[in-house]
Amino acid sequence: MERQVAYCSACDKDVHVVVTDEPSQDGHANLHDAEIVCLEIGDACSGSLCPIGATSPTVMAARLVRNGLQTIMQPVFQAACATCGRTTTHVIVERTHAICEDCGTTTPRSDLVVQT
Repeated sequence: MERQVAYCSACDKDVHVVVTDEPSQDGHANLHDAEIVCLEIGDACSGSLCPIGATSPTVMAARLVRNGLQTIMQPVFQAACATCGRTTTHVIVERTHAICEDCGTTTPRSDLVVQT
């Protein structure tokens, strides 16, 4: 991963971003292309579209989790994942959505059954 600084027009300042690595080999459809991930997404962001990554804040937060850049700061819980079929750790990326740490699927929290 390559760390860079980019200007964010929504925050009106320079922010730190990461350009993720592309897969080292041709693979299945579940491999992701290189992505831009903003490391400073949060309360200072305005609007519903990140101008750097051209995605919603929810998608940008999911990219942070999927790429292993932020898992400790976000609340986590155990839940059954419908995609990978296992009980896994889910990271809350927005009040209404969580992402499975194992397979990277973003799911509405209302669809998850929390395990105690």
